Amino acid sequence: MPISVMEPNYLNKVVLTSAPKNCSNTDIIKAVERALDKLNFDFSEKIENVVIKPNLCYYWDYSTGETTDPRVVSAVIDYVRKSLGEDVKIVIAEADASAMKTNYSFKVLGYEKLAAEKNVGLMNLSYGEIMEKKVKVKDVELTLPINKVLLDADLIINMPKIKTHNIVGITCALKNMFGAIAKPRKYAYHNMLSQVIVGANKIVRSDIIVVDGIIVRGSSPKKLGIVLAGNNPLTTDFIAAEIMGFNPKKVEYLDIAEKEGIGSAESIELVEDCADFEQVKKVFPSHNYFLHKFLWKLQLKMLNAYATVVGDVIPPVLKQ
Repeated sequence: MPISVMEPNYLNKVVLTSAPKNCSNTDIIKAVERALDKLNFDFSEKIENVVIKPNLCYYWDYSTGETTDPRVVSAVIDYVRKSLGEDVKIVIAEADASAMKTNYSFKVLGYEKLAAEKNVGLMNLSYGEIMEKKVKVKDVELTLPINKVLLDADLIINMPKIKTHNIVGITCALKNMFGAIAKPRKYAYHNMLSQVIVGANKIVRSDIIVVDGIIVRGSSPKKLGIVLAGNNPLTTDFIAAEIMGFNPKKVEYLDIAEKEGIGSAESIELVEDCADFEQVKKVFPSHNYFLHKFLWKLQLKMLNAYATVVGDVIPPVLKQ
């Protein structure tokens, strides 16, 4: 993947910036502002409804590196209001997951408090007007339940984490939009997870991506103190994958996404602002994905053998 360091103004641009080591609220605000200033998104069009989609996959605090830091979301809200005016309607939206209820997640992770402080809405994407949207990925037709709030939004800001994933390798912008599917029991999609991730992103297009890399998750949580900004989820994920030590071309859903026209990984233009890309890659807590998959398969075989001997049943979610 050719990467050059310059500042063009089109969809292959990704900005990497950093906050100082202590990552105070002020530091985070400045890092987000610099990233979005460098991204140079065109806010001149009429935008009335903004949806922010963080990663709130479970009840883990942001300090674990698993969920989006509300301080980063707060900084984005301030930037949007500065760009579009105080009257713009902003909603923070997330869908239920197999083992997570969004309304509890909003409360536990500080988003109810944030919404009250910033006068923004909270939306559980698993409720309300749900549209069954058809999409074709690799000649397979999928039907995915998507909340109309996402389809009607004037601007969607995708706010994922940088973290590794046991099944697909990495999770960042594209995988975060998979989390917006209205169906709570998303493990039902795990037998074709890469295709469904791509399908969700073909239906719901991210206009701006702001990646929370303040605390990341690889083999362990680590304070990395970075923010990524992009206006295409594929190109943003390519940079995130390299930071995590992955060859983006070998991450299945990134390969499918590029072939399906979500974006192009050719000549990604990386803008480094107070951050060194190569140094960030060196300090990320790398996760041995292939070793983990091997050990998981070994454990599953042992569990199946045990179940056969004692006559027990393996939960379906473990078989995915």
